[in-house]
Amino acid sequence: MTTSYHFSFEDHWRSPLAYWVHLPVPDQPDVWDPPSPPCIPHRGYVFLHVEFEKHELLFSSPAQLDHFIAVLASKPLPTTRYLSNLRNAPVGPNGHWLSRLPAALKAPRKRAKLVQAMQVVRAEVVRADTPHQFAWAEYADLLK
Repeated sequence: MTTSYHFSFEDHWRSPLAYWVHLPVPDQPDVWDPPSPPCIPHRGYVFLHVEFEKHELLFSSPAQLDHFIAVLASKPLPTTRYLSNLRNAPVGPNGHWLSRLPAALKAPRKRAKLVQAMQVVRAEVVRADTPHQFAWAEYADLLK
């Protein structure tokens, strides 16, 4: 089964995983660790849309994609309470991206297929020389 994907541009970089992956650096406004995705002049922020079966997954940075793969590859799957506590913020476990992920994608066999598919997509859209941004320009014909 092949997983399709495409890129789009948005006027913000907040995807479902952004809050949980990009942490603000104390005493440095608008500085994030890992770094926030770059804004492409006259276009906006690049979003990767991955279609897996009937679900669409959104990412605005390779760091989010890496986090998604790492969490879903974990055995056992971590709880949203545990993951929420890592952020040390007032948002509870019910607001975590994993709690919003469809249950069909959390089953162990489906998760393994999803992780494998996401690793293939990552290898295609993130270059080693620019690991903090998507190589969207190489796929300009896929932009919607």
